[in-house]
Amino acid sequence: MLMTHVLAELYGCLATIDDENALAAAARAAAESVGATVIGEYQVRYAPHGLTVAVFLAESHIVLTTWPEYGLTLVDVLLCNPAMDYNSVISRIKKSICPDGTMTEHRVPRNIAAHP
Repeated sequence: MLMTHVLAELYGCLATIDDENALAAAARAAAESVGATVIGEYQVRYAPHGLTVAVFLAESHIVLTTWPEYGLTLVDVLLCNPAMDYNSVISRIKKSICPDGTMTEHRVPRNIAAHP
Protein backbone atom coordinates (compact mmCIF):
# COMPACT_ATOMS: atom_id res chain seq x y z
CA MET A 1 0.00 0.00 0.00
CA LEU A 2 1.35 3.43 -0.91
CA MET A 3 0.57 6.31 1.45
CA THR A 4 1.63 9.95 1.55
CA HIS A 5 3.37 11.31 4.63
CA VAL A 6 2.99 15.09 4.70
CA LEU A 7 5.47 17.37 6.45
CA ALA A 8 4.93 21.12 6.40
CA GLU A 9 6.34 24.33 7.81
CA LEU A 10 3.84 27.07 8.66
CA TYR A 11 5.37 30.56 8.90
CA GLY A 12 3.71 33.67 10.34
CA CYS A 13 1.47 31.77 12.76
CA LEU A 14 -0.76 33.27 15.43
CA ALA A 15 0.30 33.54 19.08
CA THR A 16 -2.03 30.60 19.82
CA ILE A 17 0.78 28.28 18.74
CA ASP A 18 2.07 28.68 22.29
CA ASP A 19 -1.22 27.30 23.70
CA GLU A 20 -1.21 23.50 23.92
CA ASN A 21 -5.00 23.35 24.29
CA ALA A 22 -5.56 25.44 21.15
CA LEU A 23 -3.06 23.33 19.17
CA ALA A 24 -4.60 20.06 20.34
CA ALA A 25 -8.07 21.35 19.46
CA ALA A 26 -6.89 22.33 15.96
CA ALA A 27 -5.34 18.90 15.38
CA ARG A 28 -8.40 17.04 16.73
CA ALA A 29 -10.79 19.13 14.62
CA ALA A 30 -8.70 18.52 11.49
CA ALA A 31 -8.62 14.78 12.17
CA GLU A 32 -12.33 14.56 12.85
CA SER A 33 -13.11 16.59 9.70
CA VAL A 34 -11.90 13.67 7.56
CA GLY A 35 -13.47 10.98 9.73
CA ALA A 36 -10.29 9.97 11.59
CA THR A 37 -10.64 8.53 15.09
CA VAL A 38 -8.66 10.21 17.87
CA ILE A 39 -7.40 7.57 20.31
CA GLY A 40 -5.03 9.68 22.41
CA GLU A 41 -2.83 12.73 22.65
CA TYR A 42 0.29 13.94 24.40
CA GLN A 43 1.74 17.41 24.91
CA VAL A 44 5.27 18.54 25.79
CA ARG A 45 6.26 22.11 26.68
CA TYR A 46 9.88 23.17 26.14
CA ALA A 47 11.92 25.77 28.01
CA PRO A 48 12.12 28.62 27.38
CA HIS A 49 9.27 28.29 24.87
CA GLY A 50 7.69 26.04 22.28
CA LEU A 51 5.75 22.84 22.46
CA THR A 52 4.84 19.63 20.70
CA VAL A 53 1.34 18.24 20.52
CA ALA A 54 0.89 14.70 19.23
CA VAL A 55 -2.58 13.43 18.40
CA PHE A 56 -2.70 9.69 17.94
CA LEU A 57 -5.27 8.36 15.51
CA ALA A 58 -6.63 4.90 14.81
CA GLU A 59 -5.34 5.77 11.31
CA SER A 60 -1.87 7.05 12.46
CA HIS A 61 -0.98 10.56 13.73
CA ILE A 62 -0.85 14.36 13.59
CA VAL A 63 2.10 16.09 15.30
CA LEU A 64 2.53 19.86 15.69
CA THR A 65 5.81 21.34 16.98
CA THR A 66 6.13 25.08 17.54
CA TRP A 67 8.74 27.81 17.76
CA PRO A 68 6.56 30.74 18.94
CA GLU A 69 9.51 33.14 18.89
CA TYR A 70 9.60 32.65 15.09
CA GLY A 71 5.85 32.23 14.53
CA LEU A 72 6.74 28.76 13.17
CA THR A 73 4.87 25.46 13.39
CA LEU A 74 6.09 22.17 11.95
CA VAL A 75 3.28 19.82 10.93
CA ASP A 76 3.55 16.04 10.50
CA VAL A 77 0.50 14.14 9.17
CA LEU A 78 0.22 10.47 8.27
CA LEU A 79 -3.16 8.88 7.54
CA CYS A 80 -3.22 5.15 6.85
CA ASN A 81 -6.71 5.27 5.33
CA PRO A 82 -6.29 6.32 1.67
CA ALA A 83 -9.90 7.55 1.60
CA MET A 84 -8.97 10.30 4.08
CA ASP A 85 -7.82 13.57 2.52
CA TYR A 86 -4.51 14.68 4.08
CA ASN A 87 -4.73 17.96 2.12
CA SER A 88 -7.90 18.79 4.02
CA VAL A 89 -6.18 18.04 7.35
CA ILE A 90 -3.22 20.31 6.54
CA SER A 91 -5.53 23.04 5.24
CA ARG A 92 -7.70 23.01 8.38
CA ILE A 93 -4.68 23.19 10.67
CA LYS A 94 -3.23 26.09 8.68
CA LYS A 95 -6.55 27.95 8.70
CA SER A 96 -6.85 27.49 12.45
CA ILE A 97 -3.35 28.49 13.64
CA CYS A 98 -1.73 30.26 10.70
CA PRO A 99 -4.49 31.76 8.52
CA ASP A 100 -2.44 34.60 7.03
CA GLY A 101 0.92 32.84 7.03
CA THR A 102 2.77 30.88 4.40
CA MET A 103 3.31 27.16 4.08
CA THR A 104 6.02 24.96 2.65
CA GLU A 105 4.83 21.39 2.15
CA HIS A 106 6.74 18.16 1.59
CA ARG A 107 5.05 14.95 0.48
CA VAL A 108 6.89 11.73 1.18
CA PRO A 109 5.60 8.51 -0.38
CA ARG A 110 5.54 5.63 2.11
CA ASN A 111 5.35 2.08 0.83
CA ILE A 112 3.66 0.00 3.52
CA ALA A 113 4.69 -3.55 2.66
CA ALA A 114 6.89 -6.40 3.89
CA HIS A 115 9.65 -5.41 1.44
CA PRO A 116 10.59 -2.24 -0.50
